Amino acid sequence: MAHSVVLVEDDVNLRETFKELLEIMGFNVLKVYENGAEAYVDLRENPIDVDIIITDFFMPVMNADELIRSLKTERHYSDKQYVVISGFDIESVYKCFPENSGIKFLTKPFKVDDLIKIIN
Repeated sequence: MAHSVVLVEDDVNLRETFKELLEIMGFNVLKVYENGAEAYVDLRENPIDVDIIITDFFMPVMNADELIRSLKTERHYSDKQYVVISGFDIESVYKCFPENSGIKFLTKPFKVDDLIKIIN
């Protein structure tokens, strides 16, 4: 059975590319959002069963660190797998999360193989 994914990415071109790539890889992309606030409000108000939440780090309105902290307080999303993607200094991104958070990180640009390794 294919893993289900929620994708949060503010760049419209990357959002569509990631969605298509994930679908080609066999993932079931349940929802796609353009920022963290939109994702948080909808997922809180309309809980879904999802395996992996993939999010860009720097976004308008709500960044990935705030989104993930907020979702982890919701019973429905507390134990989900989270992947943070960033084109910025990944060391700075790491510092926004607890050391043993279980969150996985991917630096843009990345190869398809890198994405496969991190979410499988």
